[in-house]
Amino acid sequence: MYCRNHGKKTFYQAIKNEGRAKRSSISNNPDIIKKLARKEYLDQAIKAMKNNIEVLTSAANAIQPDDIVHLRKLMPEAYRSLPDEFFFDGWMDRPGISQQDRYLEGIRRHVEWAKEPYEMSTYKPENRKYPTSAGIKVRSKSEQAIVEQLVNYGVPFRYEEVIWINGWPYSSDFTFRNRRLEKFYWEHAGMMDLQGYRHGHKHKMDLFEDIGIVPWKNLIVTYDMDGVINVPLVKSIIENEVLPRL
Repeated sequence: MYCRNHGKKTFYQAIKNEGRAKRSSISNNPDIIKKLARKEYLDQAIKAMKNNIEVLTSAANAIQPDDIVHLRKLMPEAYRSLPDEFFFDGWMDRPGISQQDRYLEGIRRHVEWAKEPYEMSTYKPENRKYPTSAGIKVRSKSEQAIVEQLVNYGVPFRYEEVIWINGWPYSSDFTFRNRRLEKFYWEHAGMMDLQGYRHGHKHKMDLFEDIGIVPWKNLIVTYDMDGVINVPLVKSIIENEVLPRL
């Protein structure tokens, strides 16, 4: 305990002797003062915790469950049997879905999308000579390496899906969908040492930009290095630019 003695704060200890309490100063004994301070802190903490328990118990009893199972019971009969996705902008936006479940559901939906029929480029199909474990043939060893890494990471994709620009069919090497179901693309340029190829690549990039397909938004562009693709770079792109969008 403490009191003020002639305006000065004085800590003291009360010791009972023969039924009477005798006070003695402990202002010069920091160890005892520390114990008293600790005791006072714990007394106040216990009071606060008891109060909080009462408040939280009262609040918990008043909480209304907000998951879809309980909310359905409050809806008119006509709505109760509708599928879950009718009540959300996206299935994965609903409350109570774990991060892992969101990821797995996202991948499942992307797998279904990748398997749907789509318009694939018919440009020189005879040049697709390189088989892949995805069950498709591609045009180069570099594209083959990209496909194998996409398969290893479990990334759903479409190969050479047609993009119509000004009435003409073009395609990016790989098409994906992000978590908002918007498409994004991966274009690999493998023969930049050839002038004609460079001009064609630049023209294609200009056309893509005209319709809003650009590297800083929804387009990934990679190149061969000395005729060979950088596989560690491919892995890094998948891990840091593809997977986070799915």
